[in-house]
Amino acid sequence: MNRHMSKISTAALLLGLLLAATPGRAEETRTLTNLKGERVTVPHVVPDREALALLKMVVVNIETPNGKGGLIVAIYGTSESKRLDEANYVELYDLAGNLLEIAWFDESGQVKVAHDKNLTDPDAKEAAKVLVIGTGHSVVVQRPALNHF
Repeated sequence: MNRHMSKISTAALLLGLLLAATPGRAEETRTLTNLKGERVTVPHVVPDREALALLKMVVVNIETPNGKGGLIVAIYGTSESKRLDEANYVELYDLAGNLLEIAWFDESGQVKVAHDKNLTDPDAKEAAKVLVIGTGHSVVVQRPALNHF
């Protein structure tokens, strides 16, 4: 009986490991298109931009320790939104059109942020085109020197 229980325990352990390793358990992602027309992978929790209305797009010039630069800011709201203070989704791009960061309000009103994973790598020379969930604070605004590609 001891041997039989050991086989059951081993089978249960292997089944648990198999389930933990299946792709369905990994973080789900989807893609969207940046301003350059390239596909960018984003976490599935990022709202669908296609369901939102573009309220305004502006270019903001900034100065970093590396010199002058800028950001393109795309501000979105619901289809009923008419004013900027009704915005609930923002995309930040570098001047080359690389998507750097997305910020939005979730269902509970909390700010969520997803940023290009290379923004936190000081050796990165270009955007990874893969956004990851951040801390709820803008990496681009907090550390503009990382805007180096």
